[in-house]
Amino acid sequence: MKAKIVKGSLQKLSEVIPFKYPATGWYFSAENLENSFIYKKDRWVCMFMYWAIVIKKGKRIQFSADCGKACPGIQEFGGFTPPVDDKGKFIAEIERFKKTRALARAYYRDWVAEIHAPPEKFLYFEQIEKIDDNREIEVVNLFPDITGLANLTALATYDREESGTLIPDASGCQSAFSIPYDQKFKDRPMCIVGSMDVLIRRFIPDDMIMFSAPANRFVEMVNNIEGSFLDKKFENPTSF
Repeated sequence: MKAKIVKGSLQKLSEVIPFKYPATGWYFSAENLENSFIYKKDRWVCMFMYWAIVIKKGKRIQFSADCGKACPGIQEFGGFTPPVDDKGKFIAEIERFKKTRALARAYYRDWVAEIHAPPEKFLYFEQIEKIDDNREIEVVNLFPDITGLANLTALATYDREESGTLIPDASGCQSAFSIPYDQKFKDRPMCIVGSMDVLIRRFIPDDMIMFSAPANRFVEMVNNIEGSFLDKKFENPTSF
């Protein structure tokens, strides 16, 4: 979805749901854009250790196949490098997020199925307002408070019989990019409540909740505001 369209939808949504943190977006490009931050390191680091430079400082992060010794999560989930199968050791015995290696291997099989080959050499993560209007945004990340999250999940279900939101068992970078990106290819794409990864919580503010959607579904949701419970002309009933 063109960034210009996404920006217009974001402006419309912000009129009815306030956000403490700026919305971010992901897009692919063949260009090696200047002034992009690259966290390739000679030691292990997590991409969420650099989350603040995008949210607070307005910088852009570039991802590609080369991440040095940093966590390869976004490189693997972005399809840039083949995922390493360690038979569940890291998830079960180092992170201890699964009780057994068998459970960790099953989790591994599930997320491998969600990976798509990247259409370009680079993947960028940036505040939506700073993205060039002609870029094709793939995924939108919103950061609501609890009430905002309730409103977004309700809006995601407004035009559906079934729930329009998932809270998956997922790593931070999965919930920020690869799972909502995978939803783009579904007939009825869903939105993702993320940042539930215990490890990444130490790198982000305590009040930060992430709500992510493929850009096409995000625009569709915002187009549903008029006539919904979020319509500014509608007076919500209250029992208080």
